Amino acid sequence: MLLDVKNLAVSYGKNQSPTIQGVNFKLDEGKILAIVGESGSGKTTVIRAILNVLPGGGHVSEGEIIFEGKNLCTLDEKSWRSIRGKDMSMIFQDSGAMMNPIHTIGKQFIEYIQTHSDLNKQAAYEKAIEKLTLMNLPNPENILKSYTFELSGGMRQRVGIAMAITFQPKLLLADEPTSALDVTTQAQIVGELMFITRGTGAAMIIVTHNLGVASYLSDDLIVMSQGKVVESGATVDVIKNPQHEYTKSLLSSVPEMDRCRYV
Repeated sequence: MLLDVKNLAVSYGKNQSPTIQGVNFKLDEGKILAIVGESGSGKTTVIRAILNVLPGGGHVSEGEIIFEGKNLCTLDEKSWRSIRGKDMSMIFQDSGAMMNPIHTIGKQFIEYIQTHSDLNKQAAYEKAIEKLTLMNLPNPENILKSYTFELSGGMRQRVGIAMAITFQPKLLLADEPTSALDVTTQAQIVGELMFITRGTGAAMIIVTHNLGVASYLSDDLIVMSQGKVVESGATVDVIKNPQHEYTKSLLSSVPEMDRCRYV
């Protein structure tokens, strides 16, 4: 068992009412879990809690997050620095927005690699080239010389994924990684995420409102509404035989084509 989330609740500031509560799930090595639900349902809060990057005074107010036998809720900042980026990485909704616009991709990528390893600058540069090439980015040398605003949304997202997989993490956390992209690029990114997880054995939790992406990528599915898990199980079971009315409404909102709903 790679990850075991037990009765997770998250609160912000002095607010006694938790934003999410009673979240439970398990994730094995090499498996993909999708969390779906409307905006504000608590999907992103779950994965940010796992990585301990909750904004605005957010904190785990109840429950445990067990990763490889360790309770992440008890770790100090030094221990977290040894986990983030190496054992656990995040792919953001718009990776370009998470990078510094006044520094080149190369400066940030190389600095990231050197922060988490003993590689010198040249070795870090070569590792960055290797990961960008893996993501099917043309002319990776030019990518490293570029600024984020000089790249398309799809290219920025590939750079973000390349950085996230640099150290072959055991767990990838993906926060709406395709939502800002056109349909063609979405399909390419989904294919690359599938290739990475199946090829390296990494586990992944993907947060998405796109049921098509969730059903294609994931082994298991969690449906959230108003901060709670309303349904969970094997993806095929939840999609084909939904039990909760909210899940049924989500599925019914997927557009049909020739009387078929592609989820």
